[in-house]
Parts: sequence; structure tokens; C-alpha cells
Amino acid sequence: MIYIVLGLILIISITFLIGAIIIHNSSKVMYLFCDKAITNDYIDDILSTQIIIRGDASFDYVYSGDALPLGRVSAFLNHFGRSIYNEEPYAFFCKRSSRDNEFREYGWVIARTGIYISKENPGNASCKDNDTTVLQAVEKHIDYSGLSKIFLIGKWIITVNYRPNKFIDSFHLYSVDDAVLRNQIVRLCDLVIEHNIGYSLQKGLVYDYIEDISCEQIDVQIDSNKDDKEISPKDDVLFNEAEKNLDIKAANKGFDAVGVQAVKINFAKIYRNIKNHINGSRGHGYAAEYANDTADMIHGRRVTTLGEEARQIKNGVDRIVNNVEIQTKYYKTAAESIGAAFDNKKAIYIRTDGSGKMMQIEVPRDQYRAALEAMQKRIDSGQVPNVSPGENAKDYVKRGHFTYEQSYNIARAGTIDSLKVDIERGVVCCLGTTCISSAIVFALSIWRGASKKEAARQCLSSGLAIMGKGVLIYTLTMQLSRKEVALMIAGKAFTADGVSQGYKAVANPIFNASEKLAEKIAGSSLANSQVGHSFGLDAINGRQIIGGAVTVAVVFGPDVVRMLQGKISTKQLLKNSAIAAAGMAGAAAGQAAIPVPLVGGFIGGAVGGIVAKKTLDHFIEDDAKEMFRILKEEFIDATMLAGLSKEEFDEVSKLTVGNNKLPKMLRNMYQSDDRRLYARTEIMQKTIIEISKKRKRITMNDYDQGVIGLMAESA
Repeated sequence: MIYIVLGLILIISITFLIGAIIIHNSSKVMYLFCDKAITNDYIDDILSTQIIIRGDASFDYVYSGDALPLGRVSAFLNHFGRSIYNEEPYAFFCKRSSRDNEFREYGWVIARTGIYISKENPGNASCKDNDTTVLQAVEKHIDYSGLSKIFLIGKWIITVNYRPNKFIDSFHLYSVDDAVLRNQIVRLCDLVIEHNIGYSLQKGLVYDYIEDISCEQIDVQIDSNKDDKEISPKDDVLFNEAEKNLDIKAANKGFDAVGVQAVKINFAKIYRNIKNHINGSRGHGYAAEYANDTADMIHGRRVTTLGEEARQIKNGVDRIVNNVEIQTKYYKTAAESIGAAFDNKKAIYIRTDGSGKMMQIEVPRDQYRAALEAMQKRIDSGQVPNVSPGENAKDYVKRGHFTYEQSYNIARAGTIDSLKVDIERGVVCCLGTTCISSAIVFALSIWRGASKKEAARQCLSSGLAIMGKGVLIYTLTMQLSRKEVALMIAGKAFTADGVSQGYKAVANPIFNASEKLAEKIAGSSLANSQVGHSFGLDAINGRQIIGGAVTVAVVFGPDVVRMLQGKISTKQLLKNSAIAAAGMAGAAAGQAAIPVPLVGGFIGGAVGGIVAKKTLDHFIEDDAKEMFRILKEEFIDATMLAGLSKEEFDEVSKLTVGNNKLPKMLRNMYQSDDRRLYARTEIMQKTIIEISKKRKRITMNDYDQGVIGLMAESA
């Protein structure tokens, strides 16, 4: 049996050898009688007119003639050691890389001297280049030089190239799935063979002009040196940062919503303490307590706000600042403010530290001096317990941060005082959450592959976004949920004895509408069902409705506006909204499951947001992904033709694909009527022009000095 196998192998080998000799000799005989010089125009007239350009599902773009993106074609040819300066391309059948972070394109380039084929390696094979992983491509070249035979067997193309002074010719095998492209390649190769173009290329008998052809045979080798800027694997790694950072920013955007929800959990405690007391008949007093509380926090003092808990205890403390128990009293005169702390000449508010002494009474800022005098009289008359007559009243009177008039303005919406206090309180509430979220974003960015510098930039950006949105939500919610709106143009209101009570006010229609809606919801059958009880619908109030509406507007509003402006698609809006909603719902659920301040909210929100994004990525691609691919293609095209130095190239990269404001640039690009034209002219061309303007201006004096120096060196 083994002898039969060996015999078959021997017969096949002899047959192959004889066939190779016949092919080689036939090529040799053919080339002996075709010693002919030709021009480049001659080749172009024969080959370029035979190329069929059509839309093909297997390619993303097909270019030919004047529409060829020469920069992109040159970048493609660089991988074969060629460029548009030593090769004449006819057509570019372009296939995008499936890896968004790869700055190269695949496909086919049909040119004057051959056909260049580049495919992604289906096996994702890779090698190491200076400790950097580089994905390898399948690259093949159908060389016209010496082409003597071509065979078509199914989807396989076999070419034979004559090799002078070699016993056997060169055989090449190519797999081409597309029938039209396969037939086109065969037709072009047949023309190369028929018109002896392969021989002329091999012998260097191709000239630019007919006048250049002499009677003597000149062996001119086509220059194959690269004289164009190649995007090397190292450059790919550099540009990978752009796509990586784009992904990180998209992920962090969803995390911002998680941070906002975590901040809202903090707001809930303040809402519970304030309730609707600020809208009551003595609302200015509660407003003063709320405002002074906020001012002490802003000044870095340790503040314990007891709010509603203290009100449920008779003569309880309003708040504790740096371990000092304080009772806030804001009346129209100093005597009344101090007098409110006594009942029948007996102190009402006694410290809880066992000393038996009186708490500090916080009075309006403009009443402080008169209040000290009023308290001093009560001390001297023995109305203040455990204090000797003559003892300084300053230990029992605290100057408030706000005046009596300001307390009324703080209780009303639309005044500078109320806006200032709400913004400051919002900052205080958001600060802890912002710091924690920034730290988490920094860690997540590092784990996703960002540099420390980029991670720091991302955490700062995310922190500012959470802080800004959180403060805006809190401020708007507090303003809109006040019962009265200041009518500043109507002037100020005064008591009968001429004491200012701030600006005149009118009823707040939003507050009234939200309260009525809350009453209807709380009284509905759904609210009183088991499901309603679980969601707290039976106890809902107007502020919660306003807070929910404001949150929706702040978190989802910007994307709605961008969609209306045409900067993002409807699908992108739905995707962003779903991710944000999932993150916020996860934060609420996480905080309920893990009742550790902030921690449970972040864990639940992060899980909800990540799961939602990963799921939706399979169905809806981000607009930024497609815009980035177009920008990447125009980047390659523009930089390959601009003649940039390495320093200029790096600067263009940082201002375009590596720009910190890349998401905004891509949204503006999406909004434009012609996105590719926008990327080419508004982003790439403008950037390259600005960089080129920085070049040193060359004068005749520079030229003269160069010539003189050269002559001196020669002498």
C-alpha cells in the first residue's frame, strides 16, 4: 500500500514539474518576442476603462476617478510599501475595520502596476511590537510585473509570474468570494498579459512620455521606497486612545445619572426636615433656620440638623453647631425675638448636657446688639438659670447670618436671597456624593485602559456634571415648591409699625397645581393599593412631584434638545434615556437594599446602568460611533496629503480625533447636512490650516544664507 502512495506522489510531482516547465518555457518564448516600451498613459487607457464600479454590500465605499480619497488610498498602500506618489490608483473598494479603535481600512485597491488586497484576519492573530500588541491583517498583492498566466477555478484565482533566470515561475493563489470582482480581476489580468504590460513592467520599459523612450534598452526600476507618511502600528496605538476615551465618556455619561440619583437620596432628608413649614404662617422663621443652617455648613462648621425630630420634642433644640445647641428666633424686634425664649420670665430652652443652662438664641443679624441688651437684662434679673447676674450675654445670644427682612425673602421663590441659599445648600448636599463618584469614575477609567491623566480629566468632568445637575435639581425643586413668589416690581411689604417683611408676593401657581395633583394621586385607588403603598403614592406631596419633573428635565432634557436640534438621532435619545433611567432606578433599589449612605446607591446604579448599556449596545449603535468612523477616514485622508512633520501630525491628532471636546464635535458633525464634508472642511482642513500657520516664514534672506553656507562648505 505504501508503495502505491509513494508512486502516486511521485507521478503528481513529476506532472507538476513538467507543467511548471511548460508554463515557464511558454512564458519565456512569449517574452522573447515582446520587447516593447510603453507609456503610463498607454497602461491607463487599457486598464482603467475596464473597471466596473458598482455598489456592493461587501464593501462600505467604492471610489474611482476624481472621487478617489487619495490620502486614504495612500494610507492603504503604505501597508504594502507603496504610496500614491509611486503608484497610480484607479479604484478603491473600501471595507471598514470592525475594530473602531483601529486607524486603518481594508479592501481592494486596483492600480496601474497591480491589485492590492487587505483583509482583516478572521482569527485576530497578533504579534508583539515593542511590547505593543498589533493585530495582523491578511495582505496580498496581485503583481502585474512578469504576469504571464491566470487561471480561474471556482472562487480561486491562480496567477503565474515569469521569473527570469529561474527554473520555475512564481505561482500565487487568491480567494475572491464576489463573482463580479473576481471576473473583473481576471479580465484586467488578461489585458495585462495580452498587451505585454507585465513584461514591460518587469523589464523597466514603462515611461512617462513617448519622448523619453530611446532606441537603447534602459533598465529603469520603479521606485518602491516609501516617501509618504505611514501610519505605523505605534500610531494606531496612539489613536486608539481617541476611540477608547470616547467609549469611556459615553460610559461615564450614564454614571452621571447614577450620581444624580444618589444626590437626590440626600435631598430627601432635607425635604423631610423642611416639610411645608417654610410655607406656613411663620414660614420666615423656618426659612431663617434653614438659611442659617446652610451658612454654617458653607463656613465649614459641624452642623447637626434635627428639624422635624426636634419639633416633636417639647422645647427641643433646632440645630447643633460645633456641639453648641441653638434655638432660632426671628421676630420683628429684638425684644420679641429674645422674649420668645421665655415664658412668664422663665427660660424655656434648656441645654441637654445636664448643665441646666440656657441654649443659645439665634436672632436676626440686624437685631444682634439690641438682643444682647435684652438678654443681659434678663440675666441680671435672674431669669436665665445657673447664670450669675452680670455674666456676659454673648454666651447666650448668637448673631444670625441673615436679617429679619431676608428671612421673609428666603421663604419666597424668585429672590436673590432664596436662590443664594438654595444653591449653597445644593452644593453642600452634592459635595460628598460628587467626591465619591469622582473617585469611582477615576478607578473605572483606569480599569477601562485610560491613562492617569485622562482618568483624572474624566473624574473631574463627571464630578462637575453631577455637582451641576444636582445643584440645579435641588435649587429648582426648592424654588418651585415655595408657596409664594416674590413680586419685586411691586415693592416691599411692611408691618403696621413700619418693619420691612421683604418683597411683596403672590401665590405660586406651580406649587398650587402640584399640591392638587398630589392630593388626587394620594386619594386614588392605585395609591391605596399594595403596589401604591410600596411606591409611597399614598403619601406623595407636591414637592415630590415637582422634584421628579425637575429631575426628568435636567437629566433627560439636554438630549431632548439635542435631538430637536438634529445633533443626535431619536434612537440615540431613547438609548441614552433608557440607560439613565436604569441607572437611577438601580441607585434607588441599591440604596434600599444596602442602607449605607451613598454606597448602596452607587452600587445599584452602576449595575443598572452598565447592564442597560451593554444590552442596548447590541441593538442600537451610538451616533458617535458612526461619526467617529467618518472622522477617522477623513483624518487619514487629510493628514496623508498635508505633508506634516511629526510634531505637526501629533498636534493635529490632539485637536481632532484626540480632542477633549470630541463628543461635542461629533454631535455638531451629526447635525450638519453633509457629515463627511463637515468633517473634511470644518474639522480637518481648518485644523491643518491653523497648524500650518505656525510654521516659520521662509524669506529670501534664509535662502541666500543657505546658498552662501553651501558654497563656503564646498570651497
